Amino acid sequence: MEQVAQVLFLVGLVAWLGWVIARRYWDSDLKDKEMRDLPTDQQVQRHVRYMRQDLSMLAVTNFAILLVLVYALVLKV
Repeated sequence: MEQVAQVLFLVGLVAWLGWVIARRYWDSDLKDKEMRDLPTDQQVQRHVRYMRQDLSMLAVTNFAILLVLVYALVLKV
């Protein structure tokens, strides 16, 4: 039973890592780095939305690190 839990944990960790990498590197909006004049209100709203998504990603990352630490300490892997 313990091995099943470890395998499921690792599968979940790999799936989460794949999601983070796909979100970060395949997003077309992150590739747009041209300098422009002053941004419009719509662009500012979009940037604010993406900042919120990035902060959410940081929270998810920190939570995943916490889960790994708890898993390692509880099961003493």
